[in-house]
Amino acid sequence: MLEVQELLKKSNRNVARYKDLPNSHVYISYSNGSPQYYLKSADKPRHYVKRKDVRNIAKYAQRDYENEMNKQLVFLEKKLTHFLDWYDIEKIKEYDNYSPAKRALIKPLVPSDYLFAEEWYKEHPGQRNSYPEEGMYQTNRGEMVRSKSEKIIADALAKYGVPYQYEPVLELGYNTVYPDFAVLNLRTRKTLYWEHLGIVSDMEYATKNFIKIQNYEKNGYLLGKDLITTMESTDLPIDIKLVEQKIREFLL
Repeated sequence: MLEVQELLKKSNRNVARYKDLPNSHVYISYSNGSPQYYLKSADKPRHYVKRKDVRNIAKYAQRDYENEMNKQLVFLEKKLTHFLDWYDIEKIKEYDNYSPAKRALIKPLVPSDYLFAEEWYKEHPGQRNSYPEEGMYQTNRGEMVRSKSEKIIADALAKYGVPYQYEPVLELGYNTVYPDFAVLNLRTRKTLYWEHLGIVSDMEYATKNFIKIQNYEKNGYLLGKDLITTMESTDLPIDIKLVEQKIREFLL
């Protein structure tokens, strides 16, 4: 719909350029395979246009083309508007309105968000990092995480209803990594990963994590598309507003 509306705006501008052009039209016939051009107005017979003058009548052909395209776009916009008035994708989620007993008998055409998330949790188990350090901070959901910033991220994800798993396992080529979070965009049904870089002011830590991010991208997880990052330093703590902004941008 947006594409049609943008084209219609452009078409309206093009049509306006020819509003003062006389109401004459180009006609073409062929003689021995060569085009013969004529110009005809409503109150005059058509007259032949010499080859050297053909360029002067192009504006009439362009005007007629613009008017026809404008008419088609207006028609298409009306049809799309009518369709959108009746379009309701929620109708195919009727399964969610059935009783639990009836749902138990049915395999839905499109899994509900709840069923999809339930299966996603099974496919992306969390807390797989065998690193010996125990988590010290408990999230609102109950799991233990290693830093206060990770708790902030986890609690923000829970606040917005975003399914997440803490420290799942992910194979990146020949390397096994444990992202801070696997997260699910329920609307698009896409899995993304979230890494929090905790002490970027430390050069050794920053270099190590630069290599980590580069490894993600080499294996198809592009930053800002499949991979979300947040960071902090000794002087600049994690920005909670930015965390929530990224959730809204990538996960809702």
